[in-house]
Amino acid sequence: MSSAISNTYSNLCRRHAQLAALAVPVVVYLLTGIQPAAADVAIPSPAPAVNTPAPASLPDYSSELTGNWFGWRPWLQNRGIKFSGSIVTDGSYDLSGGLATRRSAYRTLLTVNASLDTDTLFNLPGGTIYASYEGLWGQNGNTTQVGSLQGFDSIDAPPFSALYQLYYDQMFGKMLELRVGRQDAGDFFSDPPDAQPFVNPSPTAFPTIIGSALYPDSAPGIVTVLSPNGPLTFKFGAYYFDRFHPTALDEALNTLEPTGQPVGTFLIAEGDYKWQLSSNLPGVLALGGTWRTGQLATLSGSVQSGGGSGYGYIDQTLWSHANNQSIAAFEILSGGDQQVANNGMDFSSLGGVLGNGLIPSRPNDQIGLGYDWAHISSQAGLPKPYELAIEGFYSFNFKHGISLQPDLQYFINDGGGQYPDALVVDIRLSVAF
Repeated sequence: MSSAISNTYSNLCRRHAQLAALAVPVVVYLLTGIQPAAADVAIPSPAPAVNTPAPASLPDYSSELTGNWFGWRPWLQNRGIKFSGSIVTDGSYDLSGGLATRRSAYRTLLTVNASLDTDTLFNLPGGTIYASYEGLWGQNGNTTQVGSLQGFDSIDAPPFSALYQLYYDQMFGKMLELRVGRQDAGDFFSDPPDAQPFVNPSPTAFPTIIGSALYPDSAPGIVTVLSPNGPLTFKFGAYYFDRFHPTALDEALNTLEPTGQPVGTFLIAEGDYKWQLSSNLPGVLALGGTWRTGQLATLSGSVQSGGGSGYGYIDQTLWSHANNQSIAAFEILSGGDQQVANNGMDFSSLGGVLGNGLIPSRPNDQIGLGYDWAHISSQAGLPKPYELAIEGFYSFNFKHGISLQPDLQYFINDGGGQYPDALVVDIRLSVAF
């Protein structure tokens, strides 16, 4: 990446963060005419009297670039209104092989989140109204550089700008949670905790799931979460995918599914079991299954009614020490219907190791090494029976929500053997504001 282009994208990220931070208080002021007062911010007294409860501590916004917005942020939070956001800018370069050797691509994903606590605002305990905007600009590196069946960058997608999620979440005690509205299934399902930092999308959006409601395709749905006891959780979700008979909300907000999206409903169920090998070595085992209703196109050119897939993963912290130091590993298996396999992939095995704070002077940094192997259905008609991606990265996590993550991936049998083995470098700049 040239220094001029890098500086341009860094400046773009800073401008996005500044504008997003300033927009929220301006909108609140225009709508309400209210400005935050010093008395509204909960600041702890220096020495509370005996038998007098200490006031709530001022919320810590040191992990966000824009801080507390000159008092606006804690003022809003004390009234049940929270805002957050992030900018992710990725620059990638195909070093060899792939679809287009020595070609670069750049894209930026802007996310702005807002949540309303119904207990504070309306005296309705356990409820949250959540909304998020997402906008993606730039090139899709996979379709212009690498040509992988799995993809290589988790934010790659056709450019879009939309109200991405809008739902109501209600807790009924500690055992039952209900969420209704437009949402991303990745918030609840197929979510190994130590796979999140990897740039390749496969560890967080399993490549063989058929018809998933994962990024960039959120969908209207209903999710139920049951927690009968501490370590065991059951999750059930149904997401509506029918662009030919859209909901009134889809029409009003212009959030229809992409052209060519098949008619049907995406059903998913998952069971999670969590444990602790010791006080600081957590682990989780998850098993899930999906079914997509409707008429689905097959790899052979015909149509079949419905298609299913299944997955399972285990994620375990292997070692932990003071100052956030830890090493964790995960393994994921997933499989789908051979006739309607996603991009021709009918089985996958994914795994990785994640280190946190392994350099004492860099306690917040992360390092990761992983692999993504996908078997290709015989119905796909591709030259090779599998595709393998090997990924390594180091993430420099700085103060104020800024991180810089160089990432290197090597693809064997790229595109199922359609393209030469590829080596691609990706540099991700993330800013939380």
